[in-house]
Amino acid sequence: MPVKDVNRKIDKDIEVNISYLKELLGVGETFDINFREFRVGHRKAASFSVNGMINDVLVTNIFQDMMVFCQEEMNVNTLQKLLHSRVTHTQAKLLDNMHDALIGLLAGEIIFFVDKEEEVLVIDARGIPHRSPSESMIEKVTRGSRDSFVEILPFNTTLIRRRLRDPGLRFETVKVGARSQSDIAIAYIKDIADPSIIETVKRRLKSISIDGVPMAEKAIEEFILRGNRWNPLPRVRYTERPDVVAVHLLEGHVCVLVDTSPHVMILPTTFWHHVQHAEEYHQNPTIGSYLRLIRLFGVMLSLLLPPLWLSIVFQPGLLPETLAFLGPRDPGIIPLGFQFILAEIGVELVRMATVHVPSSQATALGFIGSFMLGEFATKVGLFGNEVIFYTAIAVVGAFATPSVELAMAMRFFRLVLLLLVMMFKLPGLLIGLLALFWLFVTTKSFEYPYLWPLLPFNYQAMKDVLLRLPMPLKVLRPALLKPMDKDRRDDN
Repeated sequence: MPVKDVNRKIDKDIEVNISYLKELLGVGETFDINFREFRVGHRKAASFSVNGMINDVLVTNIFQDMMVFCQEEMNVNTLQKLLHSRVTHTQAKLLDNMHDALIGLLAGEIIFFVDKEEEVLVIDARGIPHRSPSESMIEKVTRGSRDSFVEILPFNTTLIRRRLRDPGLRFETVKVGARSQSDIAIAYIKDIADPSIIETVKRRLKSISIDGVPMAEKAIEEFILRGNRWNPLPRVRYTERPDVVAVHLLEGHVCVLVDTSPHVMILPTTFWHHVQHAEEYHQNPTIGSYLRLIRLFGVMLSLLLPPLWLSIVFQPGLLPETLAFLGPRDPGIIPLGFQFILAEIGVELVRMATVHVPSSQATALGFIGSFMLGEFATKVGLFGNEVIFYTAIAVVGAFATPSVELAMAMRFFRLVLLLLVMMFKLPGLLIGLLALFWLFVTTKSFEYPYLWPLLPFNYQAMKDVLLRLPMPLKVLRPALLKPMDKDRRDDN
């Protein structure tokens, strides 16, 4: 049950504190709460900790130093003396509030009571099991750093701090969830980021009223975004790479880190943030610009190719004689529109299956789904060759999109456009594209236009969006973010 008595103070009688925590935590009912009684001098002492979340060697060394207290030293301000004379660990503090001490305990800290003291000693001696930073599975690069975020918040902040040794870099923490008490860190550079963005993010995080957020960053996103929550367009960007976070912090963005998640949320973002990749910045500017334009072309091709081809097939008179070969030669038994719908569903099923099966079987499953099923579907006459071909091109274009969220949204939009074409032919495609454009225009990320710098138009920023400019030319931060320090050049 969530703790309601947030103002409860530490009692001078240690037995009152012990009884309260034993009943609240279920000591004796749950195996993972460690309770231990001690003697410090001639006074009774006790500690509480969570099994598996503390560094046993470190705690043993600390307690050994504490146990050698002389009786003469125990008369006045015992915990103050312990803190300043015996506890050599750097992360230790005294608290007089039981709620704060309890939250620290459940986060992995160890709490230490001494009889006749109205404070509790809290020592951060956590040793939470974790995996080492490894290469990102989603944002791979041919050249560049191979470390990525893990599920431990302090590790992730360290990876960012390594790249930004700026005294203005801030990590402000907020706890979210009455039961989960999840640690959320808001990262920004104080003299760059717009204070209004920072205050908006903090205010919305503090206003979250829910029992817990076990789904981590995605649940947080849905709470802090405003507007139509059914909008499939991604309005924040996720990344596993600390160098990507560092770049965005230098531009004036605010980043949100959630404990237990290896993904960092970058906000606010526009559509163009989701089609850029770190690989472009590890290549020559010309090659990086080429890769970016190819990626944009792939995204557009993924969205438009199948519904456009289907609309042309339904109205072949629109094509000149020289392009008549684009029509289907053997349309198959199933109507063309339903072929595309079934192909889209089949691709999604294969994609989901490859995620759920062990990695050693994913290659075989992909081979079966992409080659055998498609090949035999055309041989038996269920599907036309063109349907398989254009669906495959669209899928490749979707997988070339760096943002998983944008790729999913584009697949959904493509399916909607196919349905509109099946019902209304070419007018259906035009209506769908107009509706989609209107959705892009009206979508905002933290009140910032989603299509900026295209709408409203900004020439300099648009050039930076379409081309990977050489780094010496990127001297101004994005005007959209209203950074306090607009110039990236060091004048000192």
